[in-house]
Amino acid sequence: MTLADYLQAHGLTAAEFARRIGRSRSTVARWCNGQRHPDAAAMRVIMDVTQGAVMPNDFFSSAT
Repeated sequence: MTLADYLQAHGLTAAEFARRIGRSRSTVARWCNGQRHPDAAAMRVIMDVTQGAVMPNDFFSSAT
């Protein structure tokens, strides 16, 4: 599940999620838009907060 899909499914804004994980709203928005990828530490936090619903592979396109 993408982070954007997770936020939508749980009724969260980028700002609300950012507060939960200690990052900025703009950073979370960039992750959702595919402009940036989270670093390893952020990915671990995202996995924990989403209880595994969003995994590192979800940030990378599966298109070949």
